[in-house]
Amino acid sequence: MTYRISVLISTYDDASLVNKKLAEIQQQSIFEFAEFIFIETASPGKERELLAPFCKAHPNCRLLALDERKTLYEAWNAGWDISTAPIICYSNMDDCMHPYLLEEVVTAMDNNPWGACTVLIAKQPLENLYKKDMWSIEYLSSLELSHRPGPFTAWRASIRERLGQFDGHFYSSGDRDFWSRLQAKKVGYGLIKKVLYLYSKSDQQLSKSAAGSERRMNDKALIAEKPYAFSWPYRKFPYYYCLQIQLRMFPRTLCLDIG
Repeated sequence: MTYRISVLISTYDDASLVNKKLAEIQQQSIFEFAEFIFIETASPGKERELLAPFCKAHPNCRLLALDERKTLYEAWNAGWDISTAPIICYSNMDDCMHPYLLEEVVTAMDNNPWGACTVLIAKQPLENLYKKDMWSIEYLSSLELSHRPGPFTAWRASIRERLGQFDGHFYSSGDRDFWSRLQAKKVGYGLIKKVLYLYSKSDQQLSKSAAGSERRMNDKALIAEKPYAFSWPYRKFPYYYCLQIQLRMFPRTLCLDIG
C-alpha cells in the first residue's frame, strides 16, 4: 500500500486520551490512505498497551515503542525515520484534527509547489476536548485563531535533504526552529485558509510549570547558538487579524461543514 501522508503522533502519559485520538483518526476522510505512526517513549501511562491492539487491527497504523524517554522532537524524528509517505505531518494527543484535515492537506500539497504548509488553527479550552459539536461553524466562529503554525505542520519528506530533521535538543521550541530553517533555506511554504485544527489550551501545561521554566532556559540557550533568524513566518502570514474578523463575520468562508 502506498500512503499519501504519514501522521506522527507522540504520546507520553496520555492514556486517558487514547480512545479520543483513535476515534479522531478513524474519522479522517482518507483514513485508509494515511499512515499513522504512534511514538511512545517510556511513558508511565503505558499507552503502547492500549495502542497495540488497534495497530494490529489496522495495517495503516504503526506503533513505535521505545524504552528510553525522548523529547517530543526526538520522538517525531524517530517516527519520521520509519514513515513511508511523501508528505508528513504531526498531531498532538490533546489537539483535534478536522475530519477533512488530511485530505485538504494532501490536495493542497499536490496542487502547489510548497515544501511545507499549515492550516488555520483555532485555540480552544482543554475542557472542550470532548465537545460533540466542536466542528460546527457556530462553535468555530467563536474561537481565536493561533498566529503561529506550531500546533500543526505538514511537509514533504524530501526536504530532509535540505533542512535536516527536528533539533531534538529542544523541549518546546523545536517546531519554531523547524520553521526558522524553512525560511533560512528559502523553502516554499503555504497556508490553507480553512479552520482544520484545534489546539487545546490549559493553564496546567508543562510550559507554565517550574519544570517548564527550566526547559525554556535550555531552549533559550540553544536559540542563541543558531546562525539564522529564529522566528515564526509572520511576514508570510501577516493577515491573521483579517482572517480573525472574517471568521467572526463570514465563518462559512473559512470552515468546512461536516453536516
